[in-house]
Formats: sequence, structure tokens, C-alpha cells
Amino acid sequence: MAQFLPDILAFFFITALIAQRFSVDLKLPDAAYQLITYILLITIGLKGGQAIAANASLTLIGQSSLVIFMGLLITAVALALIKFGSTLNKTDSVTLAAHYGSVSVGTFAVAVSFLEVNNIDYELTLNLFVALLELPAIILGLYLLSDKQHKLNVKTILAHKSLALIVIGMLIGALYGEESTPMTNNLKPMFSVMLALYLVHMGALAGNKISDIGPNKFFIIAFGVVMPMIGASIALLVAWLINLSHGGAALLAVLGASASYIAVPAVFEQAHPKANVAQALFASLAISFSFNVIWGIEWYTKAAQYITAL
Repeated sequence: MAQFLPDILAFFFITALIAQRFSVDLKLPDAAYQLITYILLITIGLKGGQAIAANASLTLIGQSSLVIFMGLLITAVALALIKFGSTLNKTDSVTLAAHYGSVSVGTFAVAVSFLEVNNIDYELTLNLFVALLELPAIILGLYLLSDKQHKLNVKTILAHKSLALIVIGMLIGALYGEESTPMTNNLKPMFSVMLALYLVHMGALAGNKISDIGPNKFFIIAFGVVMPMIGASIALLVAWLINLSHGGAALLAVLGASASYIAVPAVFEQAHPKANVAQALFASLAISFSFNVIWGIEWYTKAAQYITAL
């Protein structure tokens, strides 16, 4: 019976979303959600820092540069598709594109769990790439919308706590290297349970966001499905260029396919209050997050196996 069901973590998300549509509110209390999010972000940051400590080299610098370029390219492609297929104004177009050029830490965490359950190894440097991919789309988006009233403010970009937590984790992981490993190892027994709770909360939020969509509803829904596959394809090409393993390529594809619903909304709400962040959140959370968790992660993992065999 289990073989006909989606991944167990994805099922937590699906059932919470359905329950929300029947007015059963399964969202976590703010304190619980913040705690789980903090743990996920710090853990990913620590692993990224450990990767820097273990693999610091010119090769890593080259790979990181290409990954940053990947984030900018995905943002540009997303913006071109939005301009071609919708009637969104410039502010809303750039806001939506920035969500897709950035990444979803939650989707990445689910993908890591999926690989571990299926005994697929991956490079620790992927945790570093998560942190690196948070910023390029935000910087490009704010630059495109900058004018005399809204100058590009680096302090606003770096002040958001999700970025700060990842950076703090990276610095500590890089400084202490293997000494920080026990901290991440101690989280492993309860990591899946925390992810399940996180996905229950995300499912409930997605159920709420289904109603927050503007007149471009058909485009937004189509974009929320098509753009992850385009982003994943770009990421798989980059994974092949930097010679990642099957698991590493799968995770980079997940990052390319994912869309931010934490860092980007917070930054753009502050920098451009008139931007339709709710519409972008509907696309990134209710459509793309759902698509990636239910089907995408498994598809990208299979595609990565093919790409890395070339």
C-alpha cells in the first residue's frame, strides 16, 4: 500500500493543506514555528560551515561562483517568463521573480531527508550553496526596483534573521570544523519529526494562501508548476559542469526548483510595501512548494541520476 502513497513527509503537508480547506487550523503556535525554523536554519548553516572547513579550495570558490550565477540566471529567466505571459506591473513582476531566484530552506530539508531515507549520499558543500543562493535574487530584485525613493540598501538585505542564522551557523561551522559535528549529529534522531511538524504548518499556510490570488490566477498557477522544472533543469546543467554526485546534483536541482517564502517576502515587504507579496507567496508556497514536495523532489532525483551518468 505504501508504494502507492507520496513520500511520508509530503503526506503531512498534503493532509494539513486539505484540513485547512475544511477550516481545521493546524498552524503551529508562533513560538513553536520559530523554534523549528531556527533549528533548521542553524543546522544548514553549520553543515555549510563544516563543508568550508573541510573543502576550502580554489575549486570550491569556482563552484560557489557558478552557483551564485545560477541564482541570478534563474531570476532573469523567471522575470522574462513573467513579462511575456502576464500583465503584472514591474514591481510585482520583479517581486515574483526574486522569490523564484532565491531558495526554500524547507524544501531543501525535505529533499535531504528523502535522500537519507533512500541511502543516497551527497556533498556537504550543498549546505553552503543554500546560504549562497539566498542573496543573489534579493540583491538583483532590489537593484531592478531601486530609484530615488528606494535605494539599494545592503543593511536591509542582510538584516533578515533567516539569512543571519544561516551565516552565523556557517561562521561557527567553518571556525570549529569537526568540533561542531556533535551538534548536528544530536539533531538527527528528531530531525524528521521536526520536518513533519514544519510541513504541517506549511500545509496549513498553503491552504490559507489558495484564496490570496489576483486576476492573473491562471498564469500564476501555471508559472508555479513550470518555473520549478525550468529552475531544476538549469541547476542540473550547473551540477554537471561542477561534477557533483547523484545526490549533490539532486539537491542542487531542488534548490533551483524551489522558491523562497521566508527571506524574500520579508525583505520586499520592508523595501517595497506596495509589492503584491501575497500573490508571490501563493505561487511559491501553495503551488511550487506543494509541487516540489509531492512530486518534484523524486523527479529531480531521478533526473540527476541520468545527468551524472553522462
